[in-house]
Amino acid sequence: MPRFPVLIAALLAALSIPMAIVPQAQAQARRMIYVKNACDRPVRILFFHTDAKGGHQQGWYYFNPAEGSYLRSQAGDKLTQIEDQPLYAYAETTDAAKRLHWQGEGPEVRQDGGFYRTMPLSTRIDADGDLLARITCN
Repeated sequence: MPRFPVLIAALLAALSIPMAIVPQAQAQARRMIYVKNACDRPVRILFFHTDAKGGHQQGWYYFNPAEGSYLRSQAGDKLTQIEDQPLYAYAETTDAAKRLHWQGEGPEVRQDGGFYRTMPLSTRIDADGDLLARITCN
């Protein structure tokens, strides 16, 4: 009979291990940010992204038509985005044709003495598990 409480204690201890892991499993996923210019014109873009340290402004990033790349910090590190938070951007064309710009009601960012209102980007998770954002002309 004295072994029964010991067995129950061991069983409860074993069951508590997965319970301790649950909060870590529920941590917010961070994805590397890949941006593709799907517009047929060159663009420059300011981003407002959220990582584990909070919200950050990044830019200007320049993309030719059909060009894509990971967003990188000035130190060269790939930037990440918390998966359930929107990625915001302000973008504008840089060629000689009529200027197009993408803006919205997102966070306002300041760059080169100007203020720019960002918009949430439509994103998806790509086959590599990265956050893909496409800039389109329409």
